[in-house]
Amino acid sequence: MIRDASAADLPLIRTILVDANDAPYEIGPVLEEKCFGPGVAGPPRVRIWEDAGLAVSCGKFLRLLAVRRDRRGRGIGTALLRDANPSVIAAEPGNYFLPGVPERDAGFFLRRGYAETAAAWNLHVNLKSVPGSEFDLRVPVDQVAEFVKREFGSIWAFEVARCAAAILIPGVAFAVIEANNRGLGTFGPTGVAKAHRGKGHGRTVLLAALAELGRLGYTRAIIPWTDATEFYRRSCGAELAHRFFTLTVNR
Repeated sequence: MIRDASAADLPLIRTILVDANDAPYEIGPVLEEKCFGPGVAGPPRVRIWEDAGLAVSCGKFLRLLAVRRDRRGRGIGTALLRDANPSVIAAEPGNYFLPGVPERDAGFFLRRGYAETAAAWNLHVNLKSVPGSEFDLRVPVDQVAEFVKREFGSIWAFEVARCAAAILIPGVAFAVIEANNRGLGTFGPTGVAKAHRGKGHGRTVLLAALAELGRLGYTRAIIPWTDATEFYRRSCGAELAHRFFTLTVNR
């Protein structure tokens, strides 16, 4: 009943995911990216149960698990989870829809041998209320990549390579937008080199990146996968939106 899926199955995949999506964000705009976009571990594996459900995994991570609402409670989700056999639920570095499992959904995985190991927030920012940036720090993406890889590692460099726009203070700090979930208005990743922290550079690149999201027509920004909630509240008025848990195998 479970089979591999390809891009030819996108119409069916769209039907399943749009019907099954319980996440706080639309899946439609990012559906192809989440199902067939590579992760740090390489190409994802997409598995479909007839016309009722699917699972997307990449390496040890489960990226997506969805069952149509009228087919739930019949063991389909359990079968897809067993087939994917992931060590980590959601929270896939480099390519993720959600940075973890929403609290209301954690019980499904807890009952199947997983345990909560971390938590993080998604924040929302009303871009109409954010002060404009004093500087135009936009640069071509390839100018950011080397700095990011050197200072922050290969996973962030992988994300940055896919971003829609990049902000850089050379040798000091960077921020990008729409590196994950392009079409939803996402900020990050972002970082300040160790030698330059505590000097306001993080806020500078944050405001420049949010200004770029505004120029692209977004009225709301999503700051995903963070525990730096107070920094973002002070810097741009970000508000707590959704909490997510990382779940790892416990068996």
